[in-house]
Amino acid sequence: MTPADWQIQNIWLGLGITFAVFGLYYIVALINNKKTENATDLYLAGRSVGPVINSLAASSTWMSVATFLGVVALIQQLHLPFVFMWIQLILSVPLLVMLYGASLYRMGVFTSVHFVQVRYGRNTAFLAAAWMLLIMLMYMVGQFIGIAKVFEVLLGLPYMPSLILSALVITGYVTIGGMKGATYNDAIQMVIMMIALVVPLGAILKAMGVSGYWFPPLGYGDMTDTLLAQIPTFFDLKYEARFYVALFVSLTIGTLGLPQLAQRVLTSESIKAARRVVPWFCLWVGVMFLATYAMGFAGVYHFALIDTELTPEAADKTTLLLNLAYNPEWVSAFVIAGVLAAGVSTIAGLMIGVATVVGHDIVGVLKPHLPEKSQLRYGYFALAGTGIVSLLVSLNPPAFLVTSIFWAFGLCATAITPMVVLGVWSTRINTWGAFWGSILSGALYILLSPYVFGNFSVGSGLVAALGFSTSLISVPVGFILTIVISLAAEKMKSGEAADERRIAQETVEGMHGWVDVTRQRYDSSQWLMILAALWVPILLWGMVPWQ
Repeated sequence: MTPADWQIQNIWLGLGITFAVFGLYYIVALINNKKTENATDLYLAGRSVGPVINSLAASSTWMSVATFLGVVALIQQLHLPFVFMWIQLILSVPLLVMLYGASLYRMGVFTSVHFVQVRYGRNTAFLAAAWMLLIMLMYMVGQFIGIAKVFEVLLGLPYMPSLILSALVITGYVTIGGMKGATYNDAIQMVIMMIALVVPLGAILKAMGVSGYWFPPLGYGDMTDTLLAQIPTFFDLKYEARFYVALFVSLTIGTLGLPQLAQRVLTSESIKAARRVVPWFCLWVGVMFLATYAMGFAGVYHFALIDTELTPEAADKTTLLLNLAYNPEWVSAFVIAGVLAAGVSTIAGLMIGVATVVGHDIVGVLKPHLPEKSQLRYGYFALAGTGIVSLLVSLNPPAFLVTSIFWAFGLCATAITPMVVLGVWSTRINTWGAFWGSILSGALYILLSPYVFGNFSVGSGLVAALGFSTSLISVPVGFILTIVISLAAEKMKSGEAADERRIAQETVEGMHGWVDVTRQRYDSSQWLMILAALWVPILLWGMVPWQ
Protein backbone atom coordinates (compact mmCIF):
# COMPACT_ATOMS: atom_id res chain seq x y z
CA MET A 1 0.00 0.00 0.00
CA THR A 2 1.13 3.56 -0.70
CA PRO A 3 0.75 6.55 1.65
CA ALA A 4 -2.06 7.85 -0.57
CA ASP A 5 -4.16 4.84 0.48
CA TRP A 6 -4.22 5.92 4.12
CA GLN A 7 -4.49 9.69 3.85
CA ILE A 8 -7.62 11.80 3.94
CA GLN A 9 -8.01 13.40 0.53
CA ASN A 10 -9.72 16.57 1.78
CA ILE A 11 -6.88 18.52 3.38
CA TRP A 12 -9.29 21.15 4.78
CA LEU A 13 -11.16 18.46 6.66
CA GLY A 14 -7.90 17.36 8.26
CA LEU A 15 -6.95 20.90 9.16
CA GLY A 16 -10.42 21.59 10.53
CA ILE A 17 -10.47 18.62 12.90
CA THR A 18 -6.92 19.38 14.05
CA PHE A 19 -7.67 23.02 14.88
CA ALA A 20 -11.00 22.18 16.51
CA VAL A 21 -9.59 19.48 18.79
CA PHE A 22 -6.47 21.32 19.88
CA GLY A 23 -8.35 24.61 20.13
CA LEU A 24 -10.62 22.98 22.72
CA TYR A 25 -7.64 21.56 24.62
CA TYR A 26 -5.87 24.94 24.70
CA ILE A 27 -9.00 26.69 25.96
CA VAL A 28 -9.31 24.21 28.85
CA ALA A 29 -5.58 24.55 29.55
CA LEU A 30 -5.73 28.36 29.64
CA ILE A 31 -8.74 28.36 31.97
CA ASN A 32 -6.98 26.04 34.40
CA ASN A 33 -3.66 27.87 34.14
CA LYS A 34 -5.26 30.73 36.08
CA LYS A 35 -6.14 28.26 38.85
CA THR A 36 -2.57 26.93 39.21
CA GLU A 37 -1.14 28.81 42.18
CA ASN A 38 1.24 26.33 43.81
CA ALA A 39 3.03 23.00 43.35
CA THR A 40 0.05 20.99 44.58
CA ASP A 41 -2.12 22.59 41.88
CA LEU A 42 0.50 22.02 39.18
CA TYR A 43 1.25 18.39 40.01
CA LEU A 44 -1.91 17.08 41.73
CA ALA A 45 -4.71 19.45 40.63
CA GLY A 46 -5.02 20.64 44.21
CA ARG A 47 -6.26 17.16 45.26
CA SER A 48 -9.75 18.28 44.24
CA VAL A 49 -10.95 15.90 41.49
CA GLY A 50 -14.16 13.87 41.90
CA PRO A 51 -14.43 10.13 41.13
CA VAL A 52 -16.26 10.27 37.76
CA ILE A 53 -13.97 12.91 36.24
CA ASN A 54 -10.93 11.18 37.71
CA SER A 55 -12.03 7.78 36.36
CA LEU A 56 -12.41 9.27 32.88
CA ALA A 57 -9.02 10.98 33.21
CA ALA A 58 -7.34 7.80 34.50
CA SER A 59 -8.91 5.74 31.72
CA SER A 60 -7.85 8.30 29.15
CA THR A 61 -4.28 8.37 30.44
CA TRP A 62 -4.25 4.58 30.44
CA MET A 63 -5.71 4.08 26.97
CA SER A 64 -2.87 5.62 24.94
CA VAL A 65 -2.54 5.67 21.18
CA ALA A 66 -1.57 1.98 21.35
CA THR A 67 -5.23 1.16 22.00
CA PHE A 68 -6.36 2.61 18.67
CA LEU A 69 -3.29 1.78 16.62
CA GLY A 70 -0.57 -0.42 18.17
CA VAL A 71 -2.59 -3.29 19.59
CA VAL A 72 -4.91 -3.39 16.58
CA ALA A 73 -1.72 -3.67 14.48
CA LEU A 74 -0.53 -6.64 16.55
CA ILE A 75 -3.87 -8.40 16.08
CA GLN A 76 -3.66 -7.62 12.37
CA GLN A 77 -0.09 -8.84 11.92
CA LEU A 78 0.19 -11.70 14.43
CA HIS A 79 -3.44 -12.91 14.60
CA LEU A 80 -3.21 -12.93 18.36
CA PRO A 81 -6.47 -13.16 20.37
CA PHE A 82 -5.56 -10.22 22.60
CA VAL A 83 -8.72 -10.36 24.72
CA PHE A 84 -6.77 -12.15 27.47
CA MET A 85 -4.31 -9.26 27.60
CA TRP A 86 -7.07 -6.79 28.45
CA ILE A 87 -8.13 -8.88 31.43
CA GLN A 88 -4.66 -8.44 32.89
CA LEU A 89 -4.45 -4.74 32.09
CA ILE A 90 -7.86 -3.89 33.54
CA LEU A 91 -6.65 -5.15 36.94
CA SER A 92 -4.14 -2.30 37.10
CA VAL A 93 -5.98 0.56 38.76
CA PRO A 94 -8.01 -1.64 41.19
CA LEU A 95 -4.78 -3.28 42.35
CA LEU A 96 -2.97 0.05 42.46
CA VAL A 97 -5.62 1.60 44.71
CA MET A 98 -5.77 -1.46 46.98
CA LEU A 99 -2.04 -2.16 47.24
CA TYR A 100 -0.69 1.34 47.79
CA GLY A 101 -2.72 4.17 46.24
CA ALA A 102 -4.90 4.86 49.28
CA SER A 103 -1.89 4.55 51.59
CA LEU A 104 0.17 7.04 49.59
CA TYR A 105 -2.81 9.41 49.51
CA ARG A 106 -3.08 9.24 53.30
CA MET A 107 0.66 9.85 53.53
CA GLY A 108 0.31 13.08 51.53
CA VAL A 109 3.08 12.37 49.01
CA PHE A 110 3.12 13.68 45.43
CA THR A 111 4.42 10.58 43.64
CA SER A 112 5.65 7.06 44.30
CA VAL A 113 9.20 8.45 44.04
CA HIS A 114 8.30 10.87 46.84
CA PHE A 115 7.21 7.83 48.87
CA VAL A 116 10.54 6.11 48.13
CA GLN A 117 12.36 9.20 49.41
CA VAL A 118 10.43 9.22 52.68
CA ARG A 119 10.65 5.44 53.11
CA TYR A 120 14.23 4.73 51.97
CA GLY A 121 16.09 8.04 51.73
CA ARG A 122 17.62 10.27 49.07
CA ASN A 123 19.91 7.85 47.23
CA THR A 124 17.17 5.27 46.64
CA ALA A 125 14.79 8.07 45.62
CA PHE A 126 17.27 9.33 43.02
CA LEU A 127 17.62 5.78 41.66
CA ALA A 128 13.84 5.42 41.49
CA ALA A 129 13.59 8.82 39.79
CA ALA A 130 16.14 7.77 37.16
CA TRP A 131 14.19 4.57 36.43
CA MET A 132 10.93 6.51 36.30
CA LEU A 133 12.31 9.02 33.82
CA LEU A 134 13.56 6.22 31.54
CA ILE A 135 10.25 4.35 31.81
CA MET A 136 8.13 7.41 31.09
CA LEU A 137 10.39 8.45 28.23
CA MET A 138 10.06 5.04 26.54
CA TYR A 139 6.31 5.07 27.13
CA MET A 140 6.05 8.57 25.70
CA VAL A 141 8.06 7.74 22.58
CA GLY A 142 5.36 5.30 21.47
CA GLN A 143 2.72 7.98 21.93
CA PHE A 144 4.61 10.57 19.89
CA ILE A 145 5.18 8.02 17.13
CA GLY A 146 1.45 7.29 17.01
CA ILE A 147 0.48 10.96 17.02
CA ALA A 148 2.95 11.65 14.20
CA LYS A 149 1.35 8.86 12.15
CA VAL A 150 -2.06 10.40 12.74
CA PHE A 151 -0.79 13.74 11.44
CA GLU A 152 0.49 11.89 8.39
CA VAL A 153 -3.07 10.76 7.69
CA LEU A 154 -4.66 14.10 8.55
CA LEU A 155 -2.37 16.47 6.74
CA GLY A 156 -0.48 14.29 4.28
CA LEU A 157 2.86 15.32 5.83
CA PRO A 158 5.92 13.05 6.01
CA TYR A 159 6.77 11.46 9.38
CA MET A 160 9.45 13.98 10.47
CA PRO A 161 7.46 17.23 10.11
CA SER A 162 4.42 15.43 11.55
CA LEU A 163 6.46 14.44 14.60
CA ILE A 164 7.85 17.95 15.15
CA LEU A 165 4.45 19.60 14.72
CA SER A 166 2.67 17.21 17.10
CA ALA A 167 5.41 17.47 19.75
CA LEU A 168 5.33 21.28 19.76
CA VAL A 169 1.53 21.52 19.88
CA ILE A 170 1.12 18.93 22.65
CA THR A 171 4.00 20.24 24.77
CA GLY A 172 2.50 23.72 24.58
CA TYR A 173 -0.97 22.89 25.89
CA VAL A 174 0.26 20.51 28.63
CA THR A 175 2.79 23.06 29.88
CA ILE A 176 0.15 25.77 30.03
CA GLY A 177 -2.54 23.75 31.81
CA GLY A 178 -0.60 21.70 34.37
CA MET A 179 -2.36 18.82 36.12
CA LYS A 180 -5.69 20.63 36.41
CA GLY A 181 -5.82 21.34 32.70
CA ALA A 182 -4.55 17.84 31.88
CA THR A 183 -7.18 16.22 34.11
CA TYR A 184 -10.20 17.95 32.58
CA ASN A 185 -8.78 17.62 29.08
CA ASP A 186 -8.19 13.91 29.71
CA ALA A 187 -11.81 13.46 30.80
CA ILE A 188 -13.00 15.20 27.62
CA GLN A 189 -10.61 13.09 25.55
CA MET A 190 -11.95 9.85 27.05
CA VAL A 191 -15.49 10.73 25.99
CA ILE A 192 -14.22 11.57 22.49
CA MET A 193 -12.31 8.28 22.37
CA MET A 194 -15.27 6.12 23.32
CA ILE A 195 -17.58 7.73 20.79
CA ALA A 196 -14.91 7.81 18.07
CA LEU A 197 -14.09 4.11 18.46
CA VAL A 198 -17.44 2.48 19.22
CA VAL A 199 -19.88 4.34 16.94
CA PRO A 200 -17.85 4.19 13.69
CA LEU A 201 -17.00 0.55 14.49
CA GLY A 202 -20.73 -0.19 14.54
CA ALA A 203 -21.06 1.38 11.09
CA ILE A 204 -18.13 -0.72 9.81
CA LEU A 205 -19.65 -3.94 11.15
CA LYS A 206 -23.04 -3.05 9.65
CA ALA A 207 -21.40 -2.45 6.25
CA MET A 208 -19.76 -5.87 6.59
CA GLY A 209 -23.20 -7.44 7.08
CA VAL A 210 -22.84 -8.25 10.78
CA SER A 211 -26.14 -8.60 12.65
CA GLY A 212 -24.67 -7.61 16.02
CA TYR A 213 -23.42 -4.23 14.82
CA TRP A 214 -25.71 -2.50 17.35
CA PHE A 215 -23.27 -3.52 20.14
CA PRO A 216 -19.87 -3.23 18.43
CA PRO A 217 -17.64 -4.48 21.30
CA LEU A 218 -19.16 -7.97 20.94
CA GLY A 219 -20.84 -7.70 17.56
CA TYR A 220 -18.36 -9.48 15.32
CA GLY A 221 -19.57 -13.05 15.93
CA ASP A 222 -21.08 -13.42 12.44
CA MET A 223 -17.64 -13.01 10.90
CA THR A 224 -15.87 -15.88 12.67
CA ASP A 225 -16.83 -18.73 10.30
CA THR A 226 -15.83 -16.76 7.20
CA LEU A 227 -12.56 -15.64 8.82
CA LEU A 228 -11.68 -19.18 9.93
CA ALA A 229 -12.20 -20.36 6.37
CA GLN A 230 -9.54 -17.84 5.34
CA ILE A 231 -7.26 -18.16 8.41
CA PRO A 232 -7.93 -21.48 10.21
CA THR A 233 -5.27 -20.77 12.85
CA PHE A 234 -6.54 -17.35 13.93
CA PHE A 235 -7.79 -18.44 17.36
CA ASP A 236 -4.87 -20.80 18.04
CA LEU A 237 -2.60 -19.88 20.94
CA LYS A 238 0.52 -18.80 19.07
CA TYR A 239 2.98 -19.03 21.96
CA GLU A 240 3.79 -21.47 24.74
CA ALA A 241 1.91 -21.26 28.05
CA ARG A 242 4.45 -19.17 29.92
CA PHE A 243 4.06 -16.35 27.40
CA TYR A 244 0.64 -15.69 28.90
CA VAL A 245 2.07 -15.82 32.42
CA ALA A 246 4.76 -13.40 31.25
CA LEU A 247 2.02 -11.00 30.10
CA PHE A 248 0.64 -10.86 33.65
CA VAL A 249 4.10 -10.48 35.19
CA SER A 250 5.05 -7.71 32.79
CA LEU A 251 1.81 -5.82 32.18
CA THR A 252 -0.20 -6.08 35.40
CA ILE A 253 2.72 -5.84 37.82
CA GLY A 254 4.39 -3.23 35.63
CA THR A 255 1.31 -1.06 35.59
CA LEU A 256 1.30 -0.92 39.38
CA GLY A 257 4.42 1.22 39.29
CA LEU A 258 3.44 3.59 36.47
CA PRO A 259 3.61 7.12 37.90
CA GLN A 260 0.90 8.69 35.74
CA LEU A 261 -1.72 6.27 37.10
CA ALA A 262 -0.56 6.67 40.70
CA GLN A 263 -0.84 10.44 40.35
CA ARG A 264 -4.42 10.08 39.14
CA VAL A 265 -5.28 8.42 42.45
CA LEU A 266 -3.45 11.16 44.36
CA THR A 267 -5.45 13.93 42.64
CA SER A 268 -8.69 12.65 44.20
CA GLU A 269 -10.57 14.84 46.64
CA SER A 270 -10.53 12.08 49.29
CA ILE A 271 -9.57 8.44 49.82
CA LYS A 272 -13.23 7.50 49.42
CA ALA A 273 -13.30 9.30 46.06
CA ALA A 274 -10.10 7.49 45.03
CA ARG A 275 -11.74 4.13 45.74
CA ARG A 276 -14.84 5.14 43.75
CA VAL A 277 -12.62 5.67 40.72
CA VAL A 278 -12.18 1.87 40.43
CA PRO A 279 -15.63 0.68 39.19
CA TRP A 280 -15.96 3.61 36.77
CA PHE A 281 -12.46 2.98 35.45
CA CYS A 282 -13.25 -0.70 34.86
CA LEU A 283 -16.42 0.25 32.95
CA TRP A 284 -14.77 2.78 30.63
CA VAL A 285 -11.68 0.70 30.01
CA GLY A 286 -13.70 -2.50 29.54
CA VAL A 287 -15.81 -0.93 26.79
CA MET A 288 -12.72 0.44 25.05
CA PHE A 289 -10.72 -2.79 25.28
CA LEU A 290 -13.54 -4.92 23.89
CA ALA A 291 -14.13 -2.46 21.06
CA THR A 292 -10.40 -2.42 20.26
CA TYR A 293 -10.35 -6.18 19.91
CA ALA A 294 -13.45 -6.05 17.71
CA MET A 295 -11.70 -3.46 15.53
CA GLY A 296 -8.65 -5.70 15.24
CA PHE A 297 -10.83 -8.67 14.33
CA ALA A 298 -12.63 -6.61 11.70
CA GLY A 299 -9.29 -5.55 10.27
CA VAL A 300 -8.06 -9.12 9.95
CA TYR A 301 -11.40 -10.07 8.35
CA HIS A 302 -11.31 -7.21 5.85
CA PHE A 303 -7.74 -7.66 4.64
CA ALA A 304 -8.06 -11.46 4.54
CA LEU A 305 -11.07 -11.16 2.21
CA ILE A 306 -9.32 -8.76 -0.16
CA ASP A 307 -6.11 -10.82 0.14
CA THR A 308 -3.89 -7.90 1.14
CA GLU A 309 -0.91 -8.20 3.46
CA LEU A 310 -0.01 -5.06 5.39
CA THR A 311 3.47 -3.88 6.32
CA PRO A 312 4.09 -3.03 10.01
CA GLU A 313 3.85 0.68 9.14
CA ALA A 314 0.49 0.21 7.42
CA ALA A 315 -0.76 -2.18 10.13
CA ASP A 316 -0.42 0.60 12.71
CA LYS A 317 -3.06 2.45 10.66
CA THR A 318 -5.57 -0.45 10.49
CA THR A 319 -8.23 1.49 12.43
CA LEU A 320 -7.88 4.43 10.08
CA LEU A 321 -7.82 2.24 6.97
CA LEU A 322 -11.05 0.48 7.94
CA ASN A 323 -12.84 3.78 8.45
CA LEU A 324 -11.56 5.16 5.16
CA ALA A 325 -12.79 1.96 3.46
CA TYR A 326 -16.29 1.79 5.00
CA ASN A 327 -17.19 5.23 6.34
CA PRO A 328 -17.40 8.76 4.86
CA GLU A 329 -14.30 10.93 5.21
CA TRP A 330 -15.87 13.10 7.89
CA VAL A 331 -16.39 10.00 10.05
CA SER A 332 -12.75 9.02 9.50
CA ALA A 333 -11.77 12.54 10.55
CA PHE A 334 -13.73 12.12 13.79
CA VAL A 335 -12.02 8.76 14.41
CA ILE A 336 -8.71 10.51 13.95
CA ALA A 337 -9.82 12.99 16.62
CA GLY A 338 -10.25 9.96 18.90
CA VAL A 339 -6.77 8.71 18.07
CA LEU A 340 -5.38 12.16 18.75
CA ALA A 341 -7.22 12.22 22.08
CA ALA A 342 -5.77 8.82 23.01
CA GLY A 343 -2.20 9.83 22.32
CA VAL A 344 -2.43 13.35 23.69
CA SER A 345 -4.07 12.25 26.98
CA THR A 346 -1.36 9.72 27.73
CA ILE A 347 1.41 12.13 26.79
CA ALA A 348 -0.16 14.72 29.10
CA GLY A 349 -0.15 12.29 32.03
CA LEU A 350 3.42 11.22 31.32
CA MET A 351 4.67 14.79 30.95
CA ILE A 352 3.07 15.76 34.26
CA GLY A 353 4.69 12.66 35.78
CA VAL A 354 8.12 13.61 34.47
CA ALA A 355 7.72 17.21 35.61
CA THR A 356 6.74 16.05 39.10
CA VAL A 357 9.72 13.70 39.36
CA VAL A 358 12.13 16.41 38.15
CA GLY A 359 10.61 19.47 39.80
CA HIS A 360 9.44 17.93 43.07
CA ASP A 361 11.36 14.69 43.63
CA ILE A 362 14.79 15.75 42.34
CA VAL A 363 15.04 19.55 42.48
CA GLY A 364 12.83 19.65 45.56
CA VAL A 365 15.13 17.23 47.39
CA LEU A 366 18.33 18.97 46.30
CA LYS A 367 16.88 22.40 47.11
CA PRO A 368 14.26 21.77 49.82
CA HIS A 369 13.80 25.45 50.73
CA LEU A 370 12.94 26.73 47.27
CA PRO A 371 10.14 29.33 47.21
CA GLU A 372 6.81 28.23 45.75
CA LYS A 373 7.28 30.34 42.62
CA SER A 374 10.68 28.77 41.94
CA GLN A 375 9.21 25.27 42.34
CA LEU A 376 6.54 26.16 39.78
CA ARG A 377 9.19 27.54 37.40
CA TYR A 378 11.25 24.33 37.58
CA GLY A 379 8.06 22.32 37.00
CA TYR A 380 7.23 24.26 33.84
CA PHE A 381 10.82 23.91 32.59
CA ALA A 382 10.60 20.16 33.19
CA LEU A 383 7.33 19.95 31.25
CA ALA A 384 8.78 21.75 28.24
CA GLY A 385 12.06 19.80 28.39
CA THR A 386 10.20 16.50 28.46
CA GLY A 387 8.52 17.26 25.16
CA ILE A 388 11.84 18.18 23.51
CA VAL A 389 13.67 15.06 24.74
CA SER A 390 10.79 12.80 23.66
CA LEU A 391 10.83 14.41 20.23
CA LEU A 392 14.56 13.69 19.84
CA VAL A 393 14.20 10.06 20.92
CA SER A 394 11.26 9.56 18.53
CA LEU A 395 13.27 10.58 15.46
CA ASN A 396 14.31 6.95 14.83
CA PRO A 397 11.25 4.91 15.92
CA PRO A 398 10.80 1.11 16.16
CA ALA A 399 8.77 -0.66 13.46
CA PHE A 400 5.85 -1.21 15.86
CA LEU A 401 5.00 1.83 17.98
CA VAL A 402 3.86 -0.51 20.78
CA THR A 403 7.40 -1.93 21.26
CA SER A 404 8.73 0.89 23.41
CA ILE A 405 5.48 1.03 25.41
CA PHE A 406 5.45 -2.64 26.41
CA TRP A 407 9.19 -2.57 27.06
CA ALA A 408 8.60 0.20 29.61
CA PHE A 409 6.04 -1.99 31.45
CA GLY A 410 8.61 -4.72 32.00
CA LEU A 411 11.21 -2.33 33.37
CA CYS A 412 8.66 -0.80 35.72
CA ALA A 413 7.58 -4.23 37.00
CA THR A 414 11.23 -5.08 37.60
CA ALA A 415 12.79 -1.97 39.12
CA ILE A 416 9.92 0.02 40.68
CA THR A 417 6.98 -2.15 41.74
CA PRO A 418 8.88 -4.40 44.23
CA MET A 419 10.36 -1.52 46.24
CA VAL A 420 7.07 0.39 46.34
CA VAL A 421 4.58 -2.41 47.07
CA LEU A 422 6.81 -4.26 49.52
CA GLY A 423 7.75 -0.99 51.23
CA VAL A 424 4.09 -0.16 51.81
CA TRP A 425 3.26 -3.52 53.38
CA SER A 426 6.41 -4.50 55.31
CA THR A 427 8.62 -2.67 57.78
CA ARG A 428 11.33 -5.28 57.15
CA ILE A 429 12.10 -3.94 53.67
CA ASN A 430 14.93 -1.45 54.08
CA THR A 431 17.18 0.88 52.09
CA TRP A 432 19.73 -1.80 51.20
CA GLY A 433 17.14 -4.20 49.84
CA ALA A 434 15.22 -1.51 47.94
CA PHE A 435 18.32 0.09 46.39
CA TRP A 436 20.27 -3.02 45.39
CA GLY A 437 17.20 -5.04 44.47
CA SER A 438 16.13 -2.28 42.10
CA ILE A 439 19.48 -1.52 40.51
CA LEU A 440 20.53 -5.15 40.01
CA SER A 441 17.21 -6.40 38.66
CA GLY A 442 16.76 -3.32 36.46
CA ALA A 443 20.24 -3.74 35.00
CA LEU A 444 19.49 -7.43 34.41
CA TYR A 445 16.32 -6.53 32.48
CA ILE A 446 18.23 -4.15 30.24
CA LEU A 447 21.19 -6.49 29.67
CA LEU A 448 18.97 -9.46 28.79
CA SER A 449 16.92 -7.43 26.32
CA PRO A 450 17.75 -7.67 22.60
CA TYR A 451 18.76 -3.98 22.56
CA VAL A 452 22.14 -4.26 24.32
CA PHE A 453 23.79 -7.65 23.80
CA GLY A 454 21.62 -9.39 21.22
CA ASN A 455 23.37 -12.76 21.65
CA PHE A 456 22.53 -12.81 25.38
CA SER A 457 18.87 -11.85 25.08
CA VAL A 458 16.17 -14.09 26.50
CA GLY A 459 13.76 -15.38 23.88
CA SER A 460 13.59 -14.10 20.34
CA GLY A 461 11.43 -12.10 17.97
CA LEU A 462 8.55 -9.99 19.24
CA VAL A 463 8.35 -11.82 22.59
CA ALA A 464 11.86 -10.62 23.37
CA ALA A 465 11.43 -7.19 21.76
CA LEU A 466 8.39 -6.40 23.91
CA GLY A 467 10.24 -7.49 27.05
CA PHE A 468 7.87 -10.32 28.01
CA SER A 469 10.44 -13.14 28.05
CA THR A 470 12.94 -11.01 29.97
CA SER A 471 10.34 -9.99 32.56
CA LEU A 472 9.79 -13.60 33.54
CA ILE A 473 13.36 -13.56 34.87
CA SER A 474 13.95 -9.98 35.97
CA VAL A 475 10.68 -9.44 37.90
CA PRO A 476 11.15 -12.52 40.14
CA VAL A 477 14.76 -11.45 40.65
CA GLY A 478 13.57 -7.96 41.65
CA PHE A 479 11.22 -9.27 44.35
CA ILE A 480 13.61 -11.94 45.60
CA LEU A 481 16.61 -9.59 45.85
CA THR A 482 14.60 -6.86 47.56
CA ILE A 483 13.45 -9.32 50.22
CA VAL A 484 16.66 -11.31 50.70
CA ILE A 485 19.01 -8.31 50.76
CA SER A 486 16.73 -6.49 53.23
CA LEU A 487 16.70 -9.42 55.65
CA ALA A 488 20.43 -10.00 55.22
CA ALA A 489 21.15 -6.32 55.93
CA GLU A 490 19.33 -6.67 59.25
CA LYS A 491 21.96 -9.21 60.29
CA MET A 492 25.00 -7.47 58.80
CA LYS A 493 24.10 -3.88 59.75
CA SER A 494 22.03 -4.55 62.84
CA GLY A 495 22.33 -1.09 64.43
CA GLU A 496 21.52 0.99 61.35
CA ALA A 497 18.84 -1.49 60.23
CA ALA A 498 17.17 -1.39 63.66
CA ASP A 499 16.99 2.42 63.60
CA GLU A 500 15.52 2.42 60.08
CA ARG A 501 13.03 -0.26 61.08
CA ARG A 502 11.73 1.84 63.98
CA ILE A 503 11.19 4.80 61.66
CA ALA A 504 9.59 2.52 59.07
CA GLN A 505 7.11 1.25 61.64
CA GLU A 506 5.77 4.75 62.24
CA THR A 507 5.71 5.53 58.50
CA VAL A 508 4.05 2.29 57.39
CA GLU A 509 1.46 2.10 60.15
CA GLY A 510 0.65 5.79 59.78
CA MET A 511 0.06 5.48 56.03
CA HIS A 512 -2.35 2.61 56.69
CA GLY A 513 -4.33 4.80 59.10
CA TRP A 514 -3.25 3.36 62.46
CA VAL A 515 -2.96 5.89 65.28
CA ASP A 516 -1.10 3.68 67.76
CA VAL A 517 2.20 2.17 66.54
CA THR A 518 2.86 -1.48 67.45
CA ARG A 519 5.64 -3.89 66.52
CA GLN A 520 3.24 -6.60 65.38
CA ARG A 521 1.70 -5.02 62.32
CA TYR A 522 3.57 -5.32 58.99
CA ASP A 523 6.66 -6.64 60.82
CA SER A 524 6.64 -10.35 59.96
CA SER A 525 9.44 -11.80 57.85
CA GLN A 526 7.61 -15.09 57.25
CA TRP A 527 5.28 -13.83 54.54
CA LEU A 528 8.22 -12.15 52.82
CA MET A 529 10.12 -15.44 52.68
CA ILE A 530 7.01 -17.23 51.41
CA LEU A 531 6.60 -14.61 48.69
CA ALA A 532 10.26 -14.95 47.70
CA ALA A 533 9.89 -18.74 47.57
CA LEU A 534 6.81 -18.46 45.34
CA TRP A 535 8.83 -16.42 42.83
CA VAL A 536 11.57 -19.08 42.56
CA PRO A 537 9.69 -21.57 40.29
CA ILE A 538 8.60 -18.69 38.04
CA LEU A 539 12.23 -17.57 37.79
CA LEU A 540 13.40 -21.10 36.93
CA TRP A 541 10.60 -21.44 34.36
CA GLY A 542 11.67 -18.15 32.79
CA MET A 543 15.26 -19.40 32.47
CA VAL A 544 14.25 -22.40 30.35
CA PRO A 545 15.14 -21.66 26.68
CA TRP A 546 12.18 -20.31 24.71
CA GLN A 547 10.99 -22.16 21.64
